[in-house]
Amino acid sequence: MKIGFIGCGKMAGKMAEEIIGIKECELFGCASRNPDDATNFKDKYKFKKSYANYDELVHDEEIELVYISVVTKAHYETMKLCIKNHKNVLCEKPFCLDANQTKEIIDLAKSENVFLAEAMWTRYMDVRKQIQGIIDGGEIGEPYLFSSSIGYHINDNPRMQDPCGGGVLLDCGIYPLNFSLMFCKDEVKCIHASTILFNQNVDNIDFVDLRIGDKISANFYCTMESNIDCSAFIYCTNGYVKLDHVNHPTVIEVFSNDRPPRLIEKIESKPYKDGYGYQWLECIQLIKDGKKESISMPLKETLRVMQILDKIREKAGISFIYE
Repeated sequence: MKIGFIGCGKMAGKMAEEIIGIKECELFGCASRNPDDATNFKDKYKFKKSYANYDELVHDEEIELVYISVVTKAHYETMKLCIKNHKNVLCEKPFCLDANQTKEIIDLAKSENVFLAEAMWTRYMDVRKQIQGIIDGGEIGEPYLFSSSIGYHINDNPRMQDPCGGGVLLDCGIYPLNFSLMFCKDEVKCIHASTILFNQNVDNIDFVDLRIGDKISANFYCTMESNIDCSAFIYCTNGYVKLDHVNHPTVIEVFSNDRPPRLIEKIESKPYKDGYGYQWLECIQLIKDGKKESISMPLKETLRVMQILDKIREKAGISFIYE
């Protein structure tokens, strides 16, 4: 399948490296706001073409799927451009700035009958199935608490300081939120959230507590102030699961309810390539099958996540200055 990239930044580079060697993918064309950047990106990753602007790319009839990795505030307009030109789209997380934008894009994709998916890579990984299998097995009982954290020293990055879509919640906090929601399908009934702002502008540190359904709680902490331990836990009635990292776990440890807890099982999970490949394989197969959305990250779940993020920002006092 011929792939077009809109956005030629750091994330796009990681994704291009991931695609190289996947026989189902062909790095066909790339576009950036700066044509020189697109040309350099094409040469570095061996794309067939580069374009002077986004319009040229979406009007190339050979491109079958567009991957979008521009800054978050540009996702909405870029997806609209692609969809209106009948291009299938895989867009980086976070999908949009808010739920209103998200719903509009989803409705547009349905009306234009094109494939649309969010590149929330943790949803597609095989390790998700391994964790679900442990929960479903029942040996450690039923989950009642999901707890996680994530943080990197990235508050000096200009995109993180952008009052329109910057901050740590959308960039990092979206991972622990998805970690909880992918295993909990019930409605989020209650949200408590607080934040510490960076330069009184964007959220630097966030603390979030959720009540999911009648029996499950979830809490997470995210920061762009420093690099922190990014482990995650699923506490159950007869034991718990520990993951070495909330957004790309490679080690799963299962503990008993003994005092002290006893290690029951340790699973080392080696991801396919760097972990991003799963979403490409799924999306390409679904497009070939004539499907219009992801199985691992269906559009209703993308909308659900954005609705919850809106409520978290409201509770914490985080607001965007829309451009």
